[in-house]
Amino acid sequence: MTTDIRVGDRVKLLGLPDWLTHDLPASEQEEMRAFVGQSAVVCEVDSHGYFWLGFGSTTEAGDSAHYSGHSFGVPREFIEPVVS
Repeated sequence: MTTDIRVGDRVKLLGLPDWLTHDLPASEQEEMRAFVGQSAVVCEVDSHGYFWLGFGSTTEAGDSAHYSGHSFGVPREFIEPVVS
């Protein structure tokens, strides 16, 4: 599969496909819509051609850490490269 976006590239999330959020609770849909317009690093491109992004934060407490956020895959038309 040839693509202009690869793992490790920074992209801007342009929107969310309806199938990704329609079954989620309203509060989670709202959280995910807040990611639209933000940038993230592509973590993976899966076998279906979806680009996996992660949005969240890590809180460290002593020797442990807790990650809170969302990771999901979207088709190419929902992202654009961020030019540095």
